[in-house]
Amino acid sequence: MARYVNYGSLIAWSFVLSFFLGLLVLMPVLLVLYASPSGPSFSINLSYNQALNMTRENDSATKFTIDFDLKLKNENEAIGLHYPDPINVTFSYFPNVSFLVVLAEYKLDRFYQGNGKTRHVRDVVEANVFPTALEGTDMIAFRVDLVGTFRYKKAGTKRHKVELGCVVGVDYTTSKNMQTGFIGLVEPGLDSKLKKKPPPDYVGP
Repeated sequence: MARYVNYGSLIAWSFVLSFFLGLLVLMPVLLVLYASPSGPSFSINLSYNQALNMTRENDSATKFTIDFDLKLKNENEAIGLHYPDPINVTFSYFPNVSFLVVLAEYKLDRFYQGNGKTRHVRDVVEANVFPTALEGTDMIAFRVDLVGTFRYKKAGTKRHKVELGCVVGVDYTTSKNMQTGFIGLVEPGLDSKLKKKPPPDYVGP
């Protein structure tokens, strides 16, 4: 007498078994990703249209703006990030190697970033002075500094502070970037901590 085989049950059990085997393989990986998360990465494309916006309004006044694209990436595929405080970005330039002159400041409001997500912040800032070429060169040496905090989306985590920066060279004659694409903000940042502060009435060499 032939036995009746319930193929539907066999298929269902095979799916269940495959599911639990998959969990056994994935769980250690997910636990490692969750237990040892990475910090976010930051990079910037200063003047992402590849040319700075310098327009002379009249003989005595010059308007200088910086178009930028700030990229914030959550490097973690298994955990989200909170940015609980505003992120401050400072744009400066080096008239010479002795100190920095602040051009403009930008503030990004606090926000949440999901697992593995990337956020682009494209905006424009207007400088309070017109930058000059680095002494002895034909290049404007810009400095971008970022200060902020982040916190992992899991119970009991504390705020982590980031202080990062980068230098971006721009040809003074053509106003075009000497580096293309995004430039990573890295430690140590805040060159202004290491450089002599300019006098209050300084407006360029």
